[in-house]
Amino acid sequence: MEYRKLGDLEVSVIGYGAWGIGGAPFWKNEGDKKSIDSIKASFDQGINIFDTAPVYGFGHSEELIGEALKPVRENVILATKCGLRWDKESLSALRKDASRKSILEEIDQSLKRLGTDWIDLYQVHWPDVETSHQETMETLLEIQEQGKIRSIGVSNYSAAQIKECSQYAKIISLQPEYSLLAREIEKETVPLCIENDIGIIAYSPLSSGVLTGKYDKNTKFKDWRGKGIIGTFAGEGYAENISKVDLLKVIALEEGKTCGQMAINWVLRQPGLTTALVGVKNPVQMEENLKSIGWQPSKENCEKIEQIFSSTD
Repeated sequence: MEYRKLGDLEVSVIGYGAWGIGGAPFWKNEGDKKSIDSIKASFDQGINIFDTAPVYGFGHSEELIGEALKPVRENVILATKCGLRWDKESLSALRKDASRKSILEEIDQSLKRLGTDWIDLYQVHWPDVETSHQETMETLLEIQEQGKIRSIGVSNYSAAQIKECSQYAKIISLQPEYSLLAREIEKETVPLCIENDIGIIAYSPLSSGVLTGKYDKNTKFKDWRGKGIIGTFAGEGYAENISKVDLLKVIALEEGKTCGQMAINWVLRQPGLTTALVGVKNPVQMEENLKSIGWQPSKENCEKIEQIFSSTD
């Protein structure tokens, strides 16, 4: 396993993304036992950063992470989030709230679910435009001084929002969506992060499964992907993406890799990138994802990939 610096932390380049194991209402998993087995197998193979959030299964993901990693707590980096709340367990009930009152409630709830006294990386899940960045950051500093969190990060923040937040607290990480099919951060956000030593933790490097190559233009998604909430999973945009993925499959075959391994490998080779978070349902999937590291495509194939996907920014 390869490791990279993230503030004062040292993290594996492949991280465990725990959105999927939370289950409903976002995903279907393969049961808690397989989820826990996948967490333990990931740790055994050198993965040391496990990223979750209260909203993943409305607390269930955090509970599974805490249970599976309790015996090795001192040897792992637990990353979770704040700022997304709910009044009932449904997609429509989610609301952004990064106020002082909300964060002080959330931190204690997450600590309890994770079964730990501290969180290594605490991230604001989404910007809350109703709350000042100063209030949010000063609250995070307060719980940091109390020893409840070690480091502060943000997720889904723009370059301008990161600049403002950095006036009030030291931010060590940004967690954005980043993949061959989502490259919007490259223009302004990546240079800012590099300049300010802010590590990039990419989520959805496989574009919610599209870059695995297992879907086609006729696929109809019955989960959140079919609701038009996030991303392009229908219509002309989706069809165009599938056409690009079909070309990536050809390159992957030449390299002796899967389409998904090519996509994760690409993310890990990008400037400023610290970790790529991959979601898994069982230990076998993590073993496949780990084959994404330790090699580089030929120069010709790297150029082909850029030609295919450069128009997505």
